[in-house]
Amino acid sequence: MKQVLLLALTAVAVSQLGVAASCSSGSLATYLALGSSGCTIGGNTLSNFTILTGLSGGTPIAPSSVTLNPMGSTFAPGLTISTSQSASAGVPLEAIFTYDISGPLYNSISAMLSGSSETVDGAVTGIVNFCEGGMFGPDGVSGCASANGSLLTLDGTQNMDSAAFSKISTLAVTDDLTIDPGTAGTASGGTLTNSFTAVPEPLTSTLAFFGLALVGALKARSLRTESTRAK
Repeated sequence: MKQVLLLALTAVAVSQLGVAASCSSGSLATYLALGSSGCTIGGNTLSNFTILTGLSGGTPIAPSSVTLNPMGSTFAPGLTISTSQSASAGVPLEAIFTYDISGPLYNSISAMLSGSSETVDGAVTGIVNFCEGGMFGPDGVSGCASANGSLLTLDGTQNMDSAAFSKISTLAVTDDLTIDPGTAGTASGGTLTNSFTAVPEPLTSTLAFFGLALVGALKARSLRTESTRAK
């Protein structure tokens, strides 16, 4: 009975590790192809990457020209969205997409815009919308039936924004990076970073600890048994 209980605990703990591959640097097109399985950053799963219709009227930036880089760990995951595209002649460029992140209990999100430049009346903005424990409608910014919020970054004026909220295990996130040359200037894109903080879930942490400890104990026992038989 004891062994059955231990095996059950191991199964629960191991299930927390998930089956998706680890996230790696790649184009937005690569992430779109991951579908609902997504990829992982520690104990976090990022999935359902979807291109949205632009809101600013800008020309869409090709997914192959947007690079995503994962960073961090289970309780401090992050994702950077980068492009080197430049806009001029009064024609803005825009990259807008949505994705889900799930795993531990998240309690804050932040956005940071860096590496952008503009001249005259040009501007680069990064907007991050989030829906706590739910999903957005087709436009990726409205239709959230639960608590939601929005972070705004504007190069040279406000390059960082953040928000805290009650612990939640899933978030829908929409990134909107717009490179607007204005009427007489130019603008070049940079990097919009999504960062999350999370706190351990007591029961999950305990099960994971005992599960990993059990795996080690069983392996040690197996080695002792083989050693005894060899004698």
